[in-house]
Amino acid sequence: MFQNTHSSYWNKEGLPMARPRTFDEESVLDNAMNIFWSKGFEATSVQDLVEETGINRASMYSSFGDKKALFLRVLDHYSQKVSTVRFAKLRETVDGREAIVATFRDAGRQGCGEGRHKGCLIVNSGMELAPHDPETAAIAQASFRRVEDMFARALHRGVEQGTIGKDKNIRSFSRFLAGSIQGVHLMARRGADKDTLDDYVNTILSTLD
Repeated sequence: MFQNTHSSYWNKEGLPMARPRTFDEESVLDNAMNIFWSKGFEATSVQDLVEETGINRASMYSSFGDKKALFLRVLDHYSQKVSTVRFAKLRETVDGREAIVATFRDAGRQGCGEGRHKGCLIVNSGMELAPHDPETAAIAQASFRRVEDMFARALHRGVEQGTIGKDKNIRSFSRFLAGSIQGVHLMARRGADKDTLDDYVNTILSTLD
């Protein structure tokens, strides 16, 4: 935990100045991400954030803005830190079909692991807030499009390599896969067991044939 205050002190000219930050911003965003991810936006109070991040209210408002502003920063942080890792194989595996298979298998395994009921923060936030919050809706839509595009590139590789049939409509199929990976996270969040997740993933992957 990091403690930070922005109470004033005096410079050489006798003017008040804010104290410099004494906390690590990434650690604060990590901790805020964890509480929002576990409880959701509405159920997370400012006091929850103070206790989880270790910075006081004044520092939080001064550095990040209000609860909503911090939440939007957290969504961007999540996209950069968690989603990038989560879809690394989809981007980096040369074999297009294997990239898709590995991504879904990993999602199924993660859905049975520790913290599985947390699901995906952006998917959760989209479900909770997007219907009445344009900023969150825009972030959720942009995230979906990025995942869709990653699946599209993997599908193109698979078609060129001959491991995925040329009859596939790449854009339509990539949207199906992007929606399906969200479904894996939602099923994990509601507590689906390993057999259920395996059946779901296997059915999705059978559409590659």
